[in-house]
Amino acid sequence: MYILPMRKIAVLMPNWVGDFVMALSVLARKASEPDTVITLIVPENLSGLGKLLSSLPQITYRRKTRADFRETLSEIKRVSFDEIILLPHSFSSAWLAFRSGIAARRGVSTELRGLLLTDRLSGKHITRKEHLTKEYSSVLGVKYEEPSEWQAVSNITPDEMYKGSTVLCPGAAYGPAKQWPEFNVLVRLQHDSKMVILGDKKDREVSSRIAHHMSHKVTDLSGITSLEQAVSIISGASVVISNDSGLMHIAGYLGVPVVGI
Repeated sequence: MYILPMRKIAVLMPNWVGDFVMALSVLARKASEPDTVITLIVPENLSGLGKLLSSLPQITYRRKTRADFRETLSEIKRVSFDEIILLPHSFSSAWLAFRSGIAARRGVSTELRGLLLTDRLSGKHITRKEHLTKEYSSVLGVKYEEPSEWQAVSNITPDEMYKGSTVLCPGAAYGPAKQWPEFNVLVRLQHDSKMVILGDKKDREVSSRIAHHMSHKVTDLSGITSLEQAVSIISGASVVISNDSGLMHIAGYLGVPVVGI
């Protein structure tokens, strides 16, 4: 009996936390295809998150210096991939794919990068008003599934110190325009809840205002935890109340009840 060789596919992952997590939800279906081995090429800042949320092999995409970029290319070339699929729209992602020497290079033909791709997808594959996973499903060549049908990840060990807490994520990727201003009112209304605030350093000002008058029941960890530690805290939360942010998408990916504002 003739056995088909395994097809080795590299997937260049997005740079933003929320987009990254949504891509993982689609990749779970791509990775289940027979005779296919998926390897993620992950931006350096999300490498730890990728290893925590996915069991797929990974190559860290380093590019701070030319030496970093060359080392990334060397790692990619050593695997001898059959195809590379690009989820970001950037020209730099297509340049990486082209320089890697992989024969089949698939992605949306934007930013004048069509000449660097062999499998060019038109702009109609870009979703501007629909869920981003619809675009990722199209680019990866898998059937689209509604987020409500996703299987939650359940292998994360919760942080025992904050288990059962209400987690607040008042930050947002695009600043005040996407930030709900009434988190402090919510904190006052939740008399019996143990609360934790998560976010990065740029969220410290808004987080401190929320926690200021209720420090006895609110633990402000914004700008303190790593992304990996935040995942552990979120996994044990009773509920996550969040603006549109990467942490909101992480909560959804982990199957934690989410109130998105």
